[in-house]
Amino acid sequence: EYLDNIERQLKDIRSIPISSKDFFLNRENSIQIKAIKYSLACAIQDITRISAHIASTLSLWKVRESEAEAILALAEEGIIPKEFAEKIKGMPSFRNRIIHDYLPNEFDAEKLYESLQDLDDFKEFSRFVLDWISKMD
Repeated sequence: EYLDNIERQLKDIRSIPISSKDFFLNRENSIQIKAIKYSLACAIQDITRISAHIASTLSLWKVRESEAEAILALAEEGIIPKEFAEKIKGMPSFRNRIIHDYLPNEFDAEKLYESLQDLDDFKEFSRFVLDWISKMD
């Protein structure tokens, strides 16, 4: 279910044409920006839920630890590559910035635009998890 939701959120984000970071600084785009932020936050939340569920099920992680630690625990177990875990471990804190509406300003518009250039990371995460699940059967 969470993996399917990631795919739906990515589809919604990609349906909005964004040419540059300036898109996020233009108040006329506020409804589209909110839709992008919501979809991005949901997709990140799904990654953290999946990571936390797998890590806690395998006793790799305690709930009181950070969500980034759950992602890193998957790498330690070989479920996702370590380099990839290092790349995406900042997603939960970025989601918090999105949720608490610290955007837009020049720096965060840049970060939001950059994050949209890395949407394939979500598909990559899903692929790693599905590969791991298939090896368990």
